[in-house]
Amino acid sequence: MSPSTRRTLAAALAACAMSVWPASARAEPAPVESAAPSFSAANVPTLSEEQLFERWLRASAEVAALRAQVGAARFDVVTAELLPNPELLVGGALLAAGTPPDGQSGLQAQLTVPLPVFGQIPARRRAAESLVSVAEVTVLSALWERAADLQSAMVDAAFADARVTMLEANLDELARLRRIVETRTQAGANSAYDVLRVTTSETTVRAATRTAITDRTQAESRLLALMAEPTLTRVHVTREGLATFRGPGDEGALVKLALERRPDLELSRRNVVASSRSAERWRKDAIPTPSLFAGAYAVQGPFGVQVTAGVTMPLPIFDRNQGQVGRALSEAHASGLMSEALEVRIKTEVQGAWRAREAARGALREYREAALPAAAEMLRRAEVSYQAAKFSIAELFDAYRTLWDARLQELDLERQMALAEVSLERAAVLVPLGAPGRAPAPASR
Repeated sequence: MSPSTRRTLAAALAACAMSVWPASARAEPAPVESAAPSFSAANVPTLSEEQLFERWLRASAEVAALRAQVGAARFDVVTAELLPNPELLVGGALLAAGTPPDGQSGLQAQLTVPLPVFGQIPARRRAAESLVSVAEVTVLSALWERAADLQSAMVDAAFADARVTMLEANLDELARLRRIVETRTQAGANSAYDVLRVTTSETTVRAATRTAITDRTQAESRLLALMAEPTLTRVHVTREGLATFRGPGDEGALVKLALERRPDLELSRRNVVASSRSAERWRKDAIPTPSLFAGAYAVQGPFGVQVTAGVTMPLPIFDRNQGQVGRALSEAHASGLMSEALEVRIKTEVQGAWRAREAARGALREYREAALPAAAEMLRRAEVSYQAAKFSIAELFDAYRTLWDARLQELDLERQMALAEVSLERAAVLVPLGAPGRAPAPASR
């Protein structure tokens, strides 16, 4: 129950103390209604976190679109392995005036074939393959970010459902209390005011339950939007369906795992390789590529045929790809510096997420050991004292509110621990991501 709901409940209980209730209200308390149809009644599938992840990776339209980017990048490798196209020259000559040097008219044809024989093709292929490797990790990085959002949405949906369940349990307890109060009222031990107070509280808690059901529906909608799975239109996630922590119980092992798995770090490392191979490609392209040509020239009036052949070669006097090589080397240097910065950041992220998880676990454990048993025992004693006419209805309600607040605090602590584990699993890349195409191997510096 949120603070605003508790304030609303307190205001409703205070309003019950006024003596302006109509007689019909005192005579006929409102019946208890069902808060909302259950998920099973609405035929909504209940899926665990692992099932949702598996379905997301298998059937999500967004995942399919991301993976398609890797296939598109592989066509650059096909392009890099192709030889340059030959050139065909066809021309003609016709004498307009004067004495012909060779004939009245002529027809010329020439075929020119570039020959990249100084390692240009292998260098281009290696550069294209390194970009495919970068595309693979880019997709994996996008999946990693989306998986963290998806996991947080699952936690929100699961604890929104748990809040509904908790409020429904509060309604059941109020119904039991109303029966106790009605029995004592019929025996003349209580006034009708106690019945009205319980009934009004039921109405208030029922309204809070409907608000919680709305929150659960919104959390479900956010989860479905992140799933982007066309055939999944409803889903029910419970706390029991959330996966347990997937990583080792040692901080150092988690840091090591993160340094091995983090897609952003691997992307930075692969960018170093890709930029270095790009620089190599531009150096190879700066080497003059010879072109072999052969042709024939036929004239008429008088008739004659001339055959020509030779080799042409550009002269890299001014442009030797200095700008492209320098840019690629600068990008490789920048990516190397980013890799070093990311290593420090990843260690800090994992260590901070580990400490937050440990703090959340400790707080939940201490609260369960201390507060919950005391609140339950206080309610038991308050009910016994009320039935023995030693406690008023206000004192009994105070015990109920204390127990409800204790349950709500436990739920908040559980949710805080679940979100801390989500952060730690994200930092150490413990969620299942699948492969964007083929499993990427670590890049060599």
